[in-house]
Amino acid sequence: MGEDIYSKLLDKAEGTFSTSIRSQRRLKIPEPDIIYEGKVTIIRNFASVIEMLNRDPKIFIKFLTRELGIGISMDPPRLIINKKVDQETIRKKLEQFLQIYVECYECGSPDTEIKRVGRVDVLECKACGAQHALKMTKDINQNESTVEEGKTYSVTVNEIGQSGEGRANLRGFTLIIPGAKKGETIKVLVKRIRKGTAIAEKVKED
Repeated sequence: MGEDIYSKLLDKAEGTFSTSIRSQRRLKIPEPDIIYEGKVTIIRNFASVIEMLNRDPKIFIKFLTRELGIGISMDPPRLIINKKVDQETIRKKLEQFLQIYVECYECGSPDTEIKRVGRVDVLECKACGAQHALKMTKDINQNESTVEEGKTYSVTVNEIGQSGEGRANLRGFTLIIPGAKKGETIKVLVKRIRKGTAIAEKVKED
């Protein structure tokens, strides 16, 4: 495809995305409202933060206790951390929690839920149907939270657009893939990106 074709596809895609696709965009975590009382750290807006993440507060408390190795408790709507922790560390831990316990490992959608399967906690995505055992640790890497032109990715096509093109979600981006069929998992090469939308081509398997 020529460059002008990619631009036309992006123009068309921006005006035709369904509400369901838009809702799968990456969550924006509220900035933690932190105050300090002596050696204690208090997140005053914890209730609104955890509501946005749509997870049981107990899951986050257990996660943060393990990560920081200190006592943590709730005093709704506040979270009390028995140590002075800087805002950047709190922000990073919230981002890490989002990546491990909320965002789909396949398509990046936050529309997920945690289920117990046997003895394993599984993250199930309502957008693409993927199921993965929760990874207890996941390093935050800039290259893992974005999509780049010229790189190849594995995606699952979860919707067909009005013009018959396949659509998939990946790390908060919507991929437009001409010729792709709904439900298939394929490798694609990203050709052009604009804002949160990317045009990709199917990669032929050897």
